[in-house]
Amino acid sequence: MATHSATVVLATAAITLAAYGLLGYVLLRRPPAEVAPAVRQMLAALPTLIAVVNAAALACLLAGWKAVRTGRIPAHRRYMLAAVGLISAFLVLYVTRVALGGIKAFPGPPEVRRYVYLPALAVHVALSIVTVPPVVFNVLTGLTRPAVEVPATAHPRVGRIAVSLWSISLALGILVYLMLNVFY
Repeated sequence: MATHSATVVLATAAITLAAYGLLGYVLLRRPPAEVAPAVRQMLAALPTLIAVVNAAALACLLAGWKAVRTGRIPAHRRYMLAAVGLISAFLVLYVTRVALGGIKAFPGPPEVRRYVYLPALAVHVALSIVTVPPVVFNVLTGLTRPAVEVPATAHPRVGRIAVSLWSISLALGILVYLMLNVFY
């Protein structure tokens, strides 16, 4: 079991570093100066689609947490894998939007920007970065161990931390969307 755990930790580190490297590479590039009108239309629709995907991921995450708390392990697995699939779709959509220049400045009052929007955005981004390793670890553990062995691993302890941080990050991401696109 110790060898398996070490393998999962190493795989988690490799996947996390690869994801951070790819995201950093794409996000630090300068977006194109001009995009086609069809791309502009797509970029305009992406924030809403991203928020819907985030809300669905949050719903799956919380349903998965509830399922495991009530002993419904197969449902827990389905919900958590759906949440991971949705967050993967989110990443593709978000990176596409940013890479093509589809970012938007906060249009609301400066006080709301300073005391509500920026703190919410900062916590959202920080948690989205910090949450990657425990989520990857738990997915790998859940997929590579027989279900009866998972409770004896770090999966339950790491999962409690991951679901809390990931839920807060997703909820704040939705709040940021609402502040950028609905409230102001």
